Order: sequence, then C-alpha cells, then structure tokens
Amino acid sequence: MDGDGELLLQNAEPPLEFRLGSRLVVAEKAKLLDPRRTVYRLDLKRPPLLIALIQPVVSLCPWIKARWPEWFLPPTVILKKRKADWEEEFEKEKQAYNVLKLIQGNIIPHFYGEAVYDGSPTLILSFIDGKTLFELRRDLSEDDLRQGLEKALAALTSYGVEYTDMKLDNFLMVDGGRVMVIDLEQVELDTTKVWEESVNRANVQGFMDILNIRRELAARSIMGA
Repeated sequence: MDGDGELLLQNAEPPLEFRLGSRLVVAEKAKLLDPRRTVYRLDLKRPPLLIALIQPVVSLCPWIKARWPEWFLPPTVILKKRKADWEEEFEKEKQAYNVLKLIQGNIIPHFYGEAVYDGSPTLILSFIDGKTLFELRRDLSEDDLRQGLEKALAALTSYGVEYTDMKLDNFLMVDGGRVMVIDLEQVELDTTKVWEESVNRANVQGFMDILNIRRELAARSIMGA
C-alpha cells in the first residue's frame, strides 16, 4: 500500500472508523497521544483468522491489496490530524513521505495514506515503539546522541531533504540504538545531497551545543540546591 490511497474517517469518537478506498477499517481502541493536537494511537480490529493465515501469499497479489487494503494494515497505526492553518506544511509532509519512501519503516514511519477526520485531512502512519530523545536526554551519552542523529539525518540528506524541526520529541530511539525521525511537516525538499554541505549536519551540531548547555545548567542547579 502506498501513500496515494485515500482514507475517509467516519466519526470522531472511539471506536474510530475510517475508509480506505471503499473498505471500512475499524479501531477497537483509541488513545490520544498529544493533548495539544489530534494525534491518536489506534488499535485496529484484526482480520479473520483465515485471512491472517493467508496474508503472506495474497500480499503478492496487488489487486487483492487494492480490493481489501484493511487486511494489510498493521495492528496499530497513528492517526495524525492536520493542524489549523497548516495546509502547506501538511502537503509538504505528504511529499516528504513519498520522496523518502525507501526509508519508511527504518528512518521514518510508514505512510499508509490520507484520511479525513473531523472535517480535516489526516495522515495514517505506522506506530513506532520507542522512546523520544527528550525522555532519554539524561541517560544517553553525547556520542550516542550525535551518532544517532547524524545517521538519521544523513539518510534524509541523501534524498535531498532538510529537517528543520530539531526538537527532542521529534526523534525516537528504538531497539539497537537506531534513531527515527517523526513530524516531517517542517522540511525542505530538493536540497543538497552532500552531508558535509547540508543544513542537517549544521543542525546536529547546533542541537548538541544547546543540549550540552542545558545539561550544564541542570547540573549547576542540582549542585546549588
């Protein structure tokens, strides 16, 4: 399934339902993840056991995936509603997911399609099981942080994408120490693909400088307490 499929969400209260093409997809459980905006984690109703058993075979048939796309969604997805007056950023995020299609699921979430939720466009994305760098900010060494950020942003750079929303909450560390990037609303496309010349490389350095200053201030505060 690619990001071109249109999903239509039916109602605003859990259990949530949305349409993927002509098919209805039902969420058995919904959790609001961000009180400042509409971002839900949805646990989807699973397909019948027989369908689950034959999925590896039927997934090789594009026409079956097009006819019954709900069979091929993961058990948990993220529903992300467009912010008010962020039309340009919303379109930019969709473009970024298409440009970065080959690193979906590795460096960025999978993009399953676009929905309409509460009258506004919405993205359906994969759920990433990890912790934000904000949660880990006191535990990770400077080298681990820098290496994780550089690897993730170097991957974006190789596709000509500049990432400018350098907040700790926008980076997740998953098993094995890999860093993944979320919230692609504030990106620039078609930029340099050379890491040494990129804004991404400079942003990592600026990010680390600010983090080190905050750590020093926190340490002084604890010592002075």
